Amino acid sequence: MIKSLFLTLALLSSSAFATKDEVIQNLSRFFGEIDKQDITLSPFKGVYEVITYNPIDSMLVSEDGRYLIQGDVVDLTSRSLIKKSTKVKNLKLSLIASINDADKIIYPADNEKYQIHVFTDVDCPFCRRLHNNIAQMNALGITVKYLASPLASLHPKAQGKMQKIWCAKDRNQAMDDYNDHGTIANTPACNNPVAEQLAISQQLGVTGTPAIFLTDGTHLPGYLPADKLLKKIQTTLGN
Repeated sequence: MIKSLFLTLALLSSSAFATKDEVIQNLSRFFGEIDKQDITLSPFKGVYEVITYNPIDSMLVSEDGRYLIQGDVVDLTSRSLIKKSTKVKNLKLSLIASINDADKIIYPADNEKYQIHVFTDVDCPFCRRLHNNIAQMNALGITVKYLASPLASLHPKAQGKMQKIWCAKDRNQAMDDYNDHGTIANTPACNNPVAEQLAISQQLGVTGTPAIFLTDGTHLPGYLPADKLLKKIQTTLGN
């Protein structure tokens, strides 16, 4: 996530127009390795869109390599936001798709219309509220696939609890038991995917939970009630 201190950042180019090599040189000290193929012209004249990978994100940078633009850019003619490329969404979607279903905790809808992936932290209050809506989401045709993202800075014991849940013979029951009653089964340690999924969530730019990802790669941060989530899904996916 681009930090606010870069809002008016002046990068160190003095030329009126920077080559891609100069843009890379200016940005790499802050955002790591950048490839030329990840620098493309945006719909905003005089501005590049630049893709970064850790975390996966994109930013708008002036063509002279000097200014970084943070926040929304509005087309006053159409009164709509300038659209960035779909590459970021596709990269995020591919990363999530690399996770085997066997490593998730899945609550399937009988009449499935949509799927969501949710990075969750069992000690997060809003994750608990979302979990309490599982039956409603399933009834609306939404299949929920949980992935682990315990936030140690807020909930230092969550990762150990989630490892026990992921190691349980019945993960769904273990998740329900902890959510409803605060009880954790004393399951033996196993080769679990919690740490790996946490690392993936960080690469995806997840900084809070629940973090909901739709099937087009759209990231919906935070809790939404089941009915509002359905409307958001339908609006975003156009169906």
